Amino acid sequence: MSCLVPMMAVDTSLANTRGLLIHQKFQAADVVADVLGLPYETKNKYRIHHMPPEKRARSHPHDAEGWQPTTVEVEALDKFLFAHEESGLLTRMCLKYLGCSSLRPMKMHIMVEGGTGDAYVIDRPFRLGGAYCHPLTMNLSAVHGSELVRIGRARENFSSYVGKCFQACCLCTTYTDIERLLPDNTFSKRYSIRVNIACCGRTNNCCGGTCFKRNAVYDILDVQDNVVAHLQLTAGDTRSWCRALGSFNTYILEFPPDSTPEDRALLVTALFQIEFAMFETSDN
Repeated sequence: MSCLVPMMAVDTSLANTRGLLIHQKFQAADVVADVLGLPYETKNKYRIHHMPPEKRARSHPHDAEGWQPTTVEVEALDKFLFAHEESGLLTRMCLKYLGCSSLRPMKMHIMVEGGTGDAYVIDRPFRLGGAYCHPLTMNLSAVHGSELVRIGRARENFSSYVGKCFQACCLCTTYTDIERLLPDNTFSKRYSIRVNIACCGRTNNCCGGTCFKRNAVYDILDVQDNVVAHLQLTAGDTRSWCRALGSFNTYILEFPPDSTPEDRALLVTALFQIEFAMFETSDN
């Protein structure tokens, strides 16, 4: 479906914000299915808000100057974009039963809140993962009228293979590359998101994003591997204990200062890649 909101308006909004808050919508059916042990998985839905200009993402889990949004603060934010998954029910149920629902193929439609039609479309093919030499990938396209214009992709980085396997297995650290599509149909790396879910690495994220430690902080790296921004995962507070128990996550995505609107849309794509690969588990 074509986008009835000019892409220029979305690009301008992305260019003029320091970051975004991405909030997965609570879906009771997922929680009930998990409690009953049923192989059922709903389509994921997300609301995307501008990060308030006076707020910033944390640089480490205990950074008191960084933002730790409460349920009240999140509910009060102006709505910017809405993202929803398109996938087959049978596919979701089969992969849930097999314990690999996080690998499901899908499309993610991103539209302006309150508008009609897509601003971006993310296509995710079924892939086994970098450990099997089949890196997870999400392809991003912008909607211009009735046409999809490919922007780039978010792709699991497993190069060099032995080194990345060691980091994944021994340091609980993975990398997702943000790559722009060039006119000659090759890709150019712009940024990488380093996700470490244990105590190894620049930040100690052990138990991060849970009721034991509400925040986990991951680094956004430039092509020289310098830290240029952060991705923060924040668990629900006591007012949203159902969300916390169901692993419905809230993310704060801080943008690198020199990033373009296209880079920023790709960083959102990488966030969804990480969300599905790392936190869309077979058993919440």
